[in-house]
Amino acid sequence: MSRLSPWVRGIVLTAFVGTTAAAMAACTPPLPPDVLAARAENSITCQVGDQPVAVPEDFAGLMLGVSSNLQGVCPEQTISEAAPGDPAKVQIVDHAPTAEDVATFQQNCPTAPIIVPVFAYPVSLAYSIIGLEGMVFPPEVVAGILNGTITSWEDPAIVAANPGVDLTGLPDITVLGLEQPSGSVEAMTTWLAKAAPNDWTSGPSSTLANATTTFPTSMDLLSELTLSDGPVAVLPTFLAVNNAVPIGSLPVKDTFIDPTDTGLAKVGAGAMTLTTDASGNITATPAVGGVPVPENFDLAASKVVLAEGQDLVGWPVEGIAHMMVCNDPKDPLPLSTAQYLVRLAGQGGLETFGVIPLPEPVRKQTFTPLKVLESFDPNAPLPSDSTLPGTGAGTGVDSGAASPAPEAS
Repeated sequence: MSRLSPWVRGIVLTAFVGTTAAAMAACTPPLPPDVLAARAENSITCQVGDQPVAVPEDFAGLMLGVSSNLQGVCPEQTISEAAPGDPAKVQIVDHAPTAEDVATFQQNCPTAPIIVPVFAYPVSLAYSIIGLEGMVFPPEVVAGILNGTITSWEDPAIVAANPGVDLTGLPDITVLGLEQPSGSVEAMTTWLAKAAPNDWTSGPSSTLANATTTFPTSMDLLSELTLSDGPVAVLPTFLAVNNAVPIGSLPVKDTFIDPTDTGLAKVGAGAMTLTTDASGNITATPAVGGVPVPENFDLAASKVVLAEGQDLVGWPVEGIAHMMVCNDPKDPLPLSTAQYLVRLAGQGGLETFGVIPLPEPVRKQTFTPLKVLESFDPNAPLPSDSTLPGTGAGTGVDSGAASPAPEAS
């Protein structure tokens, strides 16, 4: 695989069919609450057709794993991937949608869109110095590099943060950026404005004003980053890792966090702040600081296991992707697709790509604007063969094997 190729993996979930369904329907004693909750969570009304979903360039390939999972339940319902700007009735953006984003989306949608968060993604400072993996960057150092006041790898602030690391003889630091706004940059600068306000005085921004060189696409930027010595760039962590570019550790409460620890990334995602507008749409800020907002994070539901005495802190810089959904009563596919994306199995498909599922309390809040039913009749039988996917629109049951089942509410 080329170093610049997006990393895509998918898993297939199997539906409960035939004798398995009959056996479960006749199961005694009653199924435990968590199993009933999982059945409710993963019951969907299958549709027929393909729904394109527009995704940002950095996340090309994101929908393949989700579509594979969905077809394990609804063989006649698929999800394909469209490029940013294509007239898709479901669109994912790497930030909270702006008024301009919404206006552009509505050019192809007859109704006001539903807007909800859909996943988180860790953001890192990537640097191209072969053999110097594992460096650490306090926020003051990151701010100095990105605002142009730190231009040498031998700067005292970098040396002090990385004792014993030989930084002599390296080229000057150059900052690579993108010509267009970036959710990753917005997340990083939001963190800097909070963690190093005296060094980063320009506040949150979606572009790097002091970038040495800018590029039209992330692939162009990555090509320069991987072929040069000394430059840095703000990137989604999975994109840097998949292209073998070193990334620095960042601190939370004087502890430097491992940028590749997915469990700590899940904890860090809980630091987002949510806003619900008059229409019920939900938007989230970047998750910065690494300390979860209590009402937005449930450690038990996250299945993250912390060592005894370990602080509840995680990766401190995460963007929050959102989706805009065309809720057209004449076309049920967009809403059905969006509903599946926030199901456990849909979130599991997203996670195989390298992004972070929504924290459970946040994910459940998306059910209201997306009109996802939260209740389930435990006495109702499982679908008969005549209503299973593939025999017309009906209810299928997803095994949910890719993600843990939530507790019954």
